[in-house]
Amino acid sequence: MDNWGEKRASQRIQVGVPVHIGREKAVTRDVGWSGIYFLTKQAYPEGTSLHFALDLAYALPGKPVKLDCQGEVVRVERHGKQYGIAAKIHNFQYLQ
Repeated sequence: MDNWGEKRASQRIQVGVPVHIGREKAVTRDVGWSGIYFLTKQAYPEGTSLHFALDLAYALPGKPVKLDCQGEVVRVERHGKQYGIAAKIHNFQYLQ
């Protein structure tokens, strides 16, 4: 019997983290080591390469910390006037 449920490679944490994709700002619904899900006004086609930054300023108050990420869109869902984007993270580095 096949398990059609969970396909994620790692556990996700439900947290709203600011995401910067170029000039666009979004907020995550959940984050994990291998991927994120965020809501945005712009649809990104599946397979699109993404360069985005996660703003982790809340982690160390008074010290700006960002994760600079390279990823790929794996799923797009319509949520009213917004789009839910599931993206796989291929690599990341810390920026300060």
